[in-house]
Amino acid sequence: MIDDRHHDKPATSRREPEGTATLSAWPEADGWVCNVLVRRGDRLLVLRRAPGGYLGDQWDVPGGKSEPGEEPAVAALRELTEETGLVGELGPEVAHWSNPDTKGGDFRYHIVTFEAFIPGDDADAAAAANAGEAPEAREAVETPEVTLTREHSDYLWATPEELAELPLAWHVGRVLGQ
Repeated sequence: MIDDRHHDKPATSRREPEGTATLSAWPEADGWVCNVLVRRGDRLLVLRRAPGGYLGDQWDVPGGKSEPGEEPAVAALRELTEETGLVGELGPEVAHWSNPDTKGGDFRYHIVTFEAFIPGDDADAAAAANAGEAPEAREAVETPEVTLTREHSDYLWATPEELAELPLAWHVGRVLGQ
């Protein structure tokens, strides 16, 4: 479920080309938001935004704004570590959208989402073992402990069934196709 109580998906958003390797190859933008999808087996790491802030009480993925001149991939991994304490390795880019500012500012920003992997991750083997299994028959997948900042109030390694019921931030639902 996408939660749009506070910020509707901008009507003038557009899908951008994917697969560019460096900032110099990316389209012009006023700002970048760089996110990561971290999976363990069939579970996706989601973070609940703290109440009262931007997208408060909605479930999001690790990510945030890039620093001036910072490559999107570097920003995505930095944000993963800052927001969760996890150190990841970058996987492929999975989505790239551009939007006007959701807070009403007069600028356009890009949201790029990458897959990220936690080193030593045995989730691929678990995912293969779980393929086609009913949720109750799936093998347990070990999930690492996450250390939250004040920006988030909770985290969950959510199954697809749980994701369908959570109030997801609009941009997460868009990437996941919900």
